[in-house]
Amino acid sequence: MGYRLILDENIEHEVLHRLRNYGHDVEHVDFVSELGKGTQDYSIGEFSRETDRLIVTYDDDFVLELGESQFLAALYVEDVTFSASDLADAIHNMSNHYPQEEVRGVVYVGPKWL
Repeated sequence: MGYRLILDENIEHEVLHRLRNYGHDVEHVDFVSELGKGTQDYSIGEFSRETDRLIVTYDDDFVLELGESQFLAALYVEDVTFSASDLADAIHNMSNHYPQEEVRGVVYVGPKWL
């Protein structure tokens, strides 16, 4: 079963296309009219709760500054050198093991999911 995701502005558009090809319901901050580049993290968090979407981000503000009650869940990518294709594959593999309703808080996404 696919995830419902919102990709932060720092996530490559290639990830959006790859995840959609896997069957996930994916939006990117750049293409959501009420968000867009430069949107504050708390607004993205609110959007994730209102639309039942997991946030995918390289931004550690979701780890360090926002409380877990301020967003549905954040898939945090610590390694900015993680390729777009590997990121999409890792998220897709994660979705094969954990349904979205079990994903809460901050989840670190990296090579262990490949």
